[in-house]
Amino acid sequence: MLPNSRARHRRDPSKLLYKPRPPPEPHPFLLHLKSLPSPVAAAAALLSAPRRLHDHPFASCVLYRLARARLFPLLLPLLSALRARRAPLRATVFAGLIDRLGAASRPDAALLVFFRAVPAFCPHSNATFHALVHCLVCNGRVDAARNMLPRAAKLGVRPNAVSYNIILKGLCGRDGSAGARVVLDEMLGRGVRPTVVTFNTLVGAACQEGDVGAAERLKEEMVRRGVSPNAVTYSLLMRGLCDAGRQDDAKKLMFDMEYQGCQTEAVNYGVLMSAYARQGDVDAIRELLSDMRKRKLGPDDAGYNVLIKCLCDSGRADEAHKALVEMQLKDGTAPSAATYRVLADGCCRAGDFGLGLRVFNAMLSSGHRPLGHTFKHLAKGLGEDGKAEEACFVLEKMAESGVWMDAEGWRSLATCVCSGSAGEVKLVDELALSS
Repeated sequence: MLPNSRARHRRDPSKLLYKPRPPPEPHPFLLHLKSLPSPVAAAAALLSAPRRLHDHPFASCVLYRLARARLFPLLLPLLSALRARRAPLRATVFAGLIDRLGAASRPDAALLVFFRAVPAFCPHSNATFHALVHCLVCNGRVDAARNMLPRAAKLGVRPNAVSYNIILKGLCGRDGSAGARVVLDEMLGRGVRPTVVTFNTLVGAACQEGDVGAAERLKEEMVRRGVSPNAVTYSLLMRGLCDAGRQDDAKKLMFDMEYQGCQTEAVNYGVLMSAYARQGDVDAIRELLSDMRKRKLGPDDAGYNVLIKCLCDSGRADEAHKALVEMQLKDGTAPSAATYRVLADGCCRAGDFGLGLRVFNAMLSSGHRPLGHTFKHLAKGLGEDGKAEEACFVLEKMAESGVWMDAEGWRSLATCVCSGSAGEVKLVDELALSS
Protein backbone atom coordinates (compact mmCIF):
# COMPACT_ATOMS: atom_id res chain seq x y z
CA MET A 1 0.00 0.00 0.00
CA LEU A 2 1.39 3.37 -1.00
CA PRO A 3 1.88 5.88 1.80
CA ASN A 4 -0.65 8.69 2.04
CA SER A 5 0.45 11.62 -0.06
CA ARG A 6 -0.29 14.08 2.74
CA ALA A 7 1.78 12.05 5.19
CA ARG A 8 4.58 11.84 2.61
CA HIS A 9 4.77 15.60 2.27
CA ARG A 10 4.05 16.44 5.91
CA ARG A 11 6.80 18.62 7.41
CA ASP A 12 8.51 18.00 10.72
CA PRO A 13 6.50 19.99 13.34
CA SER A 14 9.68 20.87 15.23
CA LYS A 15 10.87 22.79 12.20
CA LEU A 16 7.70 24.88 12.17
CA LEU A 17 8.20 26.17 15.73
CA TYR A 18 9.35 29.75 16.13
CA LYS A 19 12.95 29.87 17.25
CA PRO A 20 13.84 33.18 18.87
CA ARG A 21 17.05 34.79 17.84
CA PRO A 22 19.80 34.65 20.45
CA PRO A 23 20.59 38.02 22.07
CA PRO A 24 23.29 39.98 20.25
CA GLU A 25 26.80 39.70 21.59
CA PRO A 26 27.97 42.76 23.59
CA HIS A 27 30.11 45.18 21.63
CA PRO A 28 33.84 44.53 22.16
CA PHE A 29 34.42 48.15 23.18
CA LEU A 30 31.68 47.91 25.82
CA LEU A 31 33.32 44.78 27.24
CA HIS A 32 36.63 46.63 27.25
CA LEU A 33 35.19 49.57 29.21
CA LYS A 34 33.70 47.21 31.78
CA SER A 35 36.94 45.28 32.16
CA LEU A 36 39.13 48.28 32.98
CA PRO A 37 40.16 48.33 36.66
CA SER A 38 38.92 51.83 37.49
CA PRO A 39 36.16 54.22 36.32
CA VAL A 40 38.78 56.89 35.64
CA ALA A 41 40.60 54.54 33.25
CA ALA A 42 37.27 53.79 31.57
CA ALA A 43 36.58 57.52 31.14
CA ALA A 44 40.02 58.05 29.62
CA ALA A 45 39.49 55.13 27.22
CA LEU A 46 36.12 56.53 26.17
CA LEU A 47 37.44 60.01 25.45
CA SER A 48 40.43 58.69 23.51
CA ALA A 49 38.26 56.39 21.37
CA PRO A 50 37.03 57.38 17.87
CA ARG A 51 33.95 59.62 17.81
CA ARG A 52 31.75 56.82 16.49
CA LEU A 53 32.24 55.07 19.85
CA HIS A 54 30.92 58.02 21.88
CA ASP A 55 27.44 56.55 21.59
CA HIS A 56 24.87 56.16 24.38
CA PRO A 57 25.72 52.58 25.50
CA PHE A 58 29.42 53.30 25.91
CA ALA A 59 29.06 56.75 27.48
CA SER A 60 26.34 55.58 29.89
CA CYS A 61 28.52 52.65 30.99
CA VAL A 62 31.32 55.02 32.00
CA LEU A 63 29.00 57.56 33.63
CA TYR A 64 27.35 54.84 35.72
CA ARG A 65 30.74 53.50 36.78
CA LEU A 66 31.78 56.95 37.97
CA ALA A 67 28.49 57.37 39.84
CA ARG A 68 28.71 53.95 41.50
CA ALA A 69 32.24 54.80 42.65
CA ARG A 70 30.90 58.17 43.93
CA LEU A 71 33.37 60.08 41.78
CA PHE A 72 30.73 62.77 41.34
CA PRO A 73 33.14 65.70 40.70
CA LEU A 74 34.15 63.99 37.45
CA LEU A 75 30.60 63.73 36.08
CA LEU A 76 30.12 67.31 34.83
CA PRO A 77 33.59 67.56 33.19
CA LEU A 78 33.01 64.26 31.41
CA LEU A 79 29.56 65.37 30.28
CA SER A 80 31.07 68.62 28.93
CA ALA A 81 33.68 66.64 27.00
CA LEU A 82 30.99 64.35 25.59
CA ARG A 83 28.91 67.35 24.61
CA ALA A 84 31.86 68.80 22.69
CA ARG A 85 32.08 65.48 20.85
CA ARG A 86 28.29 65.54 20.18
CA ALA A 87 27.65 62.26 21.96
CA PRO A 88 23.95 61.29 21.56
CA LEU A 89 23.00 60.64 25.20
CA ARG A 90 19.39 59.79 26.11
CA ALA A 91 17.27 60.95 29.04
CA THR A 92 17.43 57.57 30.78
CA VAL A 93 21.11 57.94 31.64
CA PHE A 94 20.46 61.30 33.31
CA ALA A 95 17.57 59.88 35.32
CA GLY A 96 19.94 57.20 36.58
CA LEU A 97 22.63 59.73 37.48
CA ILE A 98 20.15 61.91 39.36
CA ASP A 99 18.96 58.85 41.31
CA ARG A 100 22.57 58.07 42.28
CA LEU A 101 23.19 61.63 43.37
CA GLY A 102 20.02 61.60 45.44
CA ALA A 103 21.02 58.36 47.16
CA ALA A 104 24.40 59.94 47.96
CA SER A 105 22.67 63.01 49.56
CA ARG A 106 23.85 65.38 46.82
CA PRO A 107 20.69 67.20 45.73
CA ASP A 108 22.61 70.31 44.61
CA ALA A 109 24.67 68.24 42.19
CA ALA A 110 21.46 66.60 40.96
CA LEU A 111 20.01 70.05 40.25
CA LEU A 112 23.12 70.94 38.22
CA VAL A 113 22.81 67.78 36.15
CA PHE A 114 19.09 68.41 35.61
CA PHE A 115 19.30 72.07 34.60
CA ARG A 116 22.70 72.21 32.90
CA ALA A 117 23.59 68.79 31.55
CA VAL A 118 20.27 67.39 30.37
CA PRO A 119 19.26 70.30 28.05
CA ALA A 120 22.66 70.10 26.36
CA PHE A 121 21.93 66.57 25.16
CA CYS A 122 18.20 65.90 24.97
CA PRO A 123 14.76 67.23 25.98
CA HIS A 124 13.60 66.65 29.53
CA SER A 125 11.31 63.68 30.09
CA ASN A 126 9.07 62.41 32.85
CA ALA A 127 11.93 60.09 33.86
CA THR A 128 14.38 62.95 34.54
CA PHE A 129 11.67 65.11 36.14
CA HIS A 130 10.52 62.37 38.50
CA ALA A 131 14.10 61.44 39.34
CA LEU A 132 14.80 65.03 40.44
CA VAL A 133 11.55 65.37 42.41
CA HIS A 134 12.28 62.08 44.18
CA CYS A 135 15.85 63.18 44.88
CA LEU A 136 14.65 66.44 46.48
CA VAL A 137 11.96 64.73 48.58
CA CYS A 138 14.36 62.05 49.86
CA ASN A 139 16.81 64.76 50.92
CA GLY A 140 14.27 66.75 52.91
CA ARG A 141 13.56 69.41 50.26
CA VAL A 142 9.84 68.81 49.90
CA ASP A 143 9.03 72.46 49.23
CA ALA A 144 11.66 72.65 46.48
CA ALA A 145 10.19 69.51 44.93
CA ARG A 146 6.71 70.99 45.07
CA ASN A 147 7.93 74.21 43.44
CA MET A 148 9.07 72.14 40.47
CA LEU A 149 5.46 71.44 39.48
CA PRO A 150 4.67 74.96 38.12
CA ARG A 151 7.96 74.88 36.17
CA ALA A 152 7.20 71.56 34.50
CA ALA A 153 5.41 73.08 31.48
CA LYS A 154 8.40 75.27 30.59
CA LEU A 155 10.60 72.19 30.78
CA GLY A 156 8.35 70.37 28.34
CA VAL A 157 7.07 67.95 31.00
CA ARG A 158 3.46 67.37 31.98
CA PRO A 159 3.06 66.40 35.67
CA ASN A 160 1.01 63.27 36.25
CA ALA A 161 -0.13 61.20 39.23
CA VAL A 162 3.40 59.86 39.75
CA SER A 163 4.73 63.42 40.15
CA TYR A 164 2.15 64.24 42.81
CA ASN A 165 2.49 60.88 44.57
CA ILE A 166 6.19 61.47 45.16
CA ILE A 167 5.52 64.88 46.73
CA LEU A 168 2.53 63.54 48.64
CA LYS A 169 4.72 60.93 50.33
CA GLY A 170 7.22 63.59 51.39
CA LEU A 171 4.51 65.85 52.80
CA CYS A 172 2.93 62.95 54.72
CA GLY A 173 6.27 62.34 56.39
CA ARG A 174 6.72 66.00 57.25
CA ASP A 175 3.23 67.48 57.76
CA GLY A 176 1.06 64.39 58.30
CA SER A 177 -1.99 63.32 56.35
CA ALA A 178 -3.86 66.59 56.95
CA GLY A 179 -1.01 68.67 55.52
CA ALA A 180 -0.60 66.34 52.56
CA ARG A 181 -4.32 66.54 51.76
CA VAL A 182 -3.59 69.87 50.05
CA VAL A 183 -1.68 68.02 47.34
CA LEU A 184 -4.65 65.73 46.67
CA ASP A 185 -6.91 68.77 46.29
CA GLU A 186 -4.34 70.34 43.97
CA MET A 187 -4.28 67.20 41.83
CA LEU A 188 -8.03 67.23 41.50
CA GLY A 189 -8.03 70.94 40.69
CA ARG A 190 -5.56 70.42 37.84
CA GLY A 191 -7.46 67.48 36.41
CA VAL A 192 -4.91 64.84 37.43
CA ARG A 193 -6.72 61.65 38.42
CA PRO A 194 -5.49 60.19 41.75
CA THR A 195 -4.39 56.56 41.76
CA VAL A 196 -4.64 53.85 44.38
CA VAL A 197 -1.07 54.78 45.40
CA THR A 198 -2.23 58.34 46.11
CA PHE A 199 -4.93 57.22 48.51
CA ASN A 200 -2.84 54.43 50.05
CA THR A 201 -0.19 57.01 50.98
CA LEU A 202 -2.78 59.13 52.76
CA VAL A 203 -4.48 56.13 54.38
CA GLY A 204 -1.14 54.87 55.68
CA ALA A 205 -0.23 58.27 57.10
CA ALA A 206 -3.59 58.62 58.85
CA CYS A 207 -3.25 55.15 60.40
CA GLN A 208 0.27 55.94 61.61
CA GLU A 209 -1.15 59.00 63.33
CA GLY A 210 -3.75 56.79 65.02
CA ASP A 211 -6.66 58.39 63.17
CA VAL A 212 -8.36 55.26 61.84
CA GLY A 213 -11.61 57.21 61.29
CA ALA A 214 -9.86 59.54 58.85
CA ALA A 215 -8.33 56.54 57.08
CA GLU A 216 -11.75 54.91 56.70
CA ARG A 217 -13.19 58.14 55.28
CA LEU A 218 -10.35 58.27 52.76
CA LYS A 219 -11.17 54.72 51.66
CA GLU A 220 -14.79 55.74 51.14
CA GLU A 221 -13.68 58.79 49.16
CA MET A 222 -11.45 56.76 46.87
CA VAL A 223 -14.42 54.52 46.04
CA ARG A 224 -16.56 57.59 45.27
CA ARG A 225 -13.86 58.86 42.93
CA GLY A 226 -13.75 55.58 41.03
CA VAL A 227 -10.48 54.27 42.50
CA SER A 228 -10.74 50.66 43.70
CA PRO A 229 -9.04 49.85 47.03
CA ASN A 230 -6.53 47.01 46.76
CA ALA A 231 -5.07 44.54 49.26
CA VAL A 232 -2.54 47.14 50.41
CA THR A 233 -5.32 49.61 51.21
CA TYR A 234 -7.02 47.05 53.43
CA SER A 235 -3.75 45.95 55.03
CA LEU A 236 -3.04 49.57 56.03
CA LEU A 237 -6.51 49.90 57.56
CA MET A 238 -6.14 46.56 59.31
CA ARG A 239 -2.80 47.61 60.77
CA GLY A 240 -4.36 50.83 62.05
CA LEU A 241 -7.16 48.86 63.70
CA CYS A 242 -4.70 46.39 65.25
CA ASP A 243 -2.56 49.22 66.60
CA ALA A 244 -5.71 50.59 68.23
CA GLY A 245 -6.33 47.20 69.87
CA ARG A 246 -9.21 46.33 67.55
CA GLN A 247 -8.00 42.97 66.21
CA ASP A 248 -11.54 41.60 65.88
CA ASP A 249 -12.52 44.55 63.67
CA ALA A 250 -9.39 44.04 61.59
CA LYS A 251 -10.20 40.35 61.13
CA LYS A 252 -13.78 41.20 60.14
CA LEU A 253 -12.49 43.76 57.63
CA MET A 254 -10.22 41.14 56.06
CA PHE A 255 -13.07 38.69 55.56
CA ASP A 256 -15.31 41.49 54.22
CA MET A 257 -12.77 42.41 51.53
CA GLU A 258 -14.04 39.92 48.99
CA TYR A 259 -17.61 41.16 49.39
CA GLN A 260 -16.26 44.60 48.51
CA GLY A 261 -14.57 43.34 45.38
CA CYS A 262 -11.01 42.89 46.59
CA GLN A 263 -9.22 39.54 46.81
CA THR A 264 -7.54 38.74 50.13
CA GLU A 265 -3.75 38.37 49.86
CA ALA A 266 -0.91 37.17 52.07
CA VAL A 267 -0.14 40.73 53.19
CA ASN A 268 -3.53 40.95 54.93
CA TYR A 269 -2.94 37.74 56.83
CA GLY A 270 0.52 39.01 57.76
CA VAL A 271 -0.97 42.05 59.52
CA LEU A 272 -3.20 39.88 61.69
CA MET A 273 -0.40 37.41 62.43
CA SER A 274 1.89 40.19 63.62
CA ALA A 275 -0.87 41.54 65.88
CA TYR A 276 -1.50 38.11 67.43
CA ALA A 277 2.25 37.56 67.81
CA ARG A 278 2.50 40.70 69.95
CA GLN A 279 -0.07 39.07 72.23
CA GLY A 280 1.75 35.73 72.16
CA ASP A 281 -1.33 34.01 70.69
CA VAL A 282 0.25 31.08 68.84
CA ASP A 283 -3.06 29.29 68.27
CA ALA A 284 -4.53 32.29 66.45
CA ILE A 285 -1.48 32.43 64.16
CA ARG A 286 -1.80 28.72 63.37
CA GLU A 287 -5.48 29.20 62.60
CA LEU A 288 -4.64 31.95 60.11
CA LEU A 289 -2.01 29.77 58.43
CA SER A 290 -4.60 27.00 58.12
CA ASP A 291 -7.09 29.43 56.58
CA MET A 292 -4.45 30.52 54.05
CA ARG A 293 -4.10 26.91 52.95
CA LYS A 294 -7.87 26.58 52.51
CA ARG A 295 -7.87 29.69 50.34
CA LYS A 296 -4.92 28.30 48.38
CA LEU A 297 -2.80 31.34 49.21
CA GLY A 298 0.02 29.07 50.34
CA PRO A 299 1.64 30.25 53.60
CA ASP A 300 4.88 32.01 52.71
CA ASP A 301 8.08 32.28 54.71
CA ALA A 302 6.98 35.63 56.17
CA GLY A 303 3.96 34.02 57.86
CA TYR A 304 6.06 31.18 59.25
CA ASN A 305 8.67 33.67 60.44
CA VAL A 306 5.99 35.30 62.61
CA LEU A 307 4.94 31.92 64.03
CA ILE A 308 8.52 30.79 64.68
CA LYS A 309 9.45 34.08 66.36
CA CYS A 310 6.32 33.96 68.53
CA LEU A 311 7.16 30.42 69.64
CA CYS A 312 10.78 31.35 70.34
CA ASP A 313 9.72 34.42 72.34
CA SER A 314 7.56 32.07 74.43
CA GLY A 315 10.56 29.80 75.09
CA ARG A 316 9.13 27.01 72.90
CA ALA A 317 12.16 26.42 70.67
CA ASP A 318 11.26 22.74 70.05
CA GLU A 319 7.86 23.71 68.62
CA ALA A 320 9.49 26.44 66.56
CA HIS A 321 11.82 23.86 65.04
CA LYS A 322 8.83 21.63 64.22
CA ALA A 323 7.25 24.63 62.46
CA LEU A 324 10.44 24.95 60.38
CA VAL A 325 10.10 21.31 59.30
CA GLU A 326 6.37 21.75 58.68
CA MET A 327 6.82 24.71 56.37
CA GLN A 328 9.11 22.64 54.15
CA LEU A 329 7.28 19.30 54.17
CA LYS A 330 3.66 20.40 54.43
CA ASP A 331 3.64 23.63 52.41
CA GLY A 332 6.77 23.27 50.30
CA THR A 333 7.99 26.67 51.50
CA ALA A 334 11.75 27.20 51.55
CA PRO A 335 13.01 28.91 54.72
CA SER A 336 14.68 32.25 54.13
CA ALA A 337 17.79 33.54 55.88
CA ALA A 338 15.48 35.43 58.26
CA THR A 339 13.68 32.18 59.17
CA TYR A 340 16.91 30.46 60.17
CA ARG A 341 18.18 33.51 62.03
CA VAL A 342 15.00 33.91 64.06
CA LEU A 343 15.04 30.23 65.05
CA ALA A 344 18.77 30.07 65.78
CA ASP A 345 18.57 33.17 67.99
CA GLY A 346 15.47 31.76 69.69
CA CYS A 347 17.30 28.51 70.50
CA CYS A 348 20.17 30.48 72.02
CA ARG A 349 17.79 32.56 74.15
CA ALA A 350 16.08 29.36 75.32
CA GLY A 351 19.45 27.83 76.19
CA ASP A 352 18.96 24.93 73.78
CA PHE A 353 22.35 25.21 72.07
CA GLY A 354 22.26 21.65 70.72
CA LEU A 355 19.14 22.45 68.71
CA GLY A 356 20.66 25.81 67.82
CA LEU A 357 23.64 23.99 66.30
CA ARG A 358 21.33 21.81 64.20
CA VAL A 359 19.59 24.93 62.87
CA PHE A 360 23.00 26.52 62.32
CA ASN A 361 24.14 23.54 60.19
CA ALA A 362 20.90 23.55 58.20
CA MET A 363 21.34 27.25 57.57
CA LEU A 364 24.88 26.80 56.25
CA SER A 365 23.75 23.88 54.05
CA SER A 366 21.05 26.11 52.53
CA GLY A 367 23.62 28.73 51.56
CA HIS A 368 22.53 31.29 54.15
CA ARG A 369 24.84 33.07 56.57
CA PRO A 370 24.19 33.70 60.26
CA LEU A 371 24.69 37.16 61.72
CA GLY A 372 27.64 37.92 63.98
CA HIS A 373 25.70 37.82 67.23
CA THR A 374 24.29 34.37 66.35
CA PHE A 375 27.81 33.01 65.89
CA LYS A 376 28.93 34.48 69.21
CA HIS A 377 25.94 33.40 71.29
CA LEU A 378 26.02 29.87 69.88
CA ALA A 379 29.78 29.39 70.33
CA LYS A 380 29.66 30.82 73.86
CA GLY A 381 26.64 28.70 74.80
CA LEU A 382 28.17 25.49 73.46
CA GLY A 383 31.33 26.26 75.39
CA GLU A 384 29.41 26.80 78.62
CA ASP A 385 27.60 23.49 77.99
CA GLY A 386 30.96 21.72 77.79
CA LYS A 387 30.59 20.92 74.07
CA ALA A 388 34.12 21.88 73.08
CA GLU A 389 34.19 20.14 69.70
CA GLU A 390 30.93 21.77 68.58
CA ALA A 391 32.08 25.17 69.85
CA CYS A 392 35.31 24.85 67.85
CA PHE A 393 33.30 24.03 64.73
CA VAL A 394 31.31 27.25 65.15
CA LEU A 395 34.58 29.13 65.74
CA GLU A 396 35.94 27.81 62.44
CA LYS A 397 32.84 29.02 60.59
CA MET A 398 33.13 32.37 62.37
CA ALA A 399 36.71 32.74 61.15
CA GLU A 400 35.66 31.87 57.59
CA SER A 401 33.02 34.61 57.75
CA GLY A 402 35.35 37.21 59.27
CA VAL A 403 33.48 37.34 62.60
CA TRP A 404 35.47 37.31 65.83
CA MET A 405 34.58 36.37 69.39
CA ASP A 406 34.56 39.02 72.11
CA ALA A 407 36.54 38.75 75.35
CA GLU A 408 33.68 37.28 77.37
CA GLY A 409 33.15 34.59 74.78
CA TRP A 410 36.82 33.64 74.74
CA ARG A 411 36.81 33.27 78.54
CA SER A 412 33.80 30.91 78.36
CA LEU A 413 35.44 28.86 75.63
CA ALA A 414 38.81 28.73 77.40
CA THR A 415 37.21 27.18 80.49
CA CYS A 416 35.58 24.49 78.34
CA VAL A 417 38.45 23.78 75.96
CA CYS A 418 41.15 23.58 78.60
CA SER A 419 39.55 20.31 79.72
CA GLY A 420 39.28 19.07 76.14
CA SER A 421 41.68 17.35 73.77
CA ALA A 422 45.01 18.78 72.69
CA GLY A 423 43.69 19.28 69.16
CA GLU A 424 40.85 21.46 70.41
CA VAL A 425 43.22 23.53 72.54
CA LYS A 426 45.52 24.03 69.53
CA LEU A 427 42.62 25.08 67.28
CA VAL A 428 41.36 27.65 69.76
CA ASP A 429 44.91 29.02 70.17
CA GLU A 430 45.25 29.42 66.39
CA LEU A 431 41.88 31.15 66.08
CA ALA A 432 42.61 33.41 69.03
CA LEU A 433 45.94 34.46 67.53
CA SER A 434 44.39 35.12 64.09
CA SER A 435 41.75 37.39 65.64
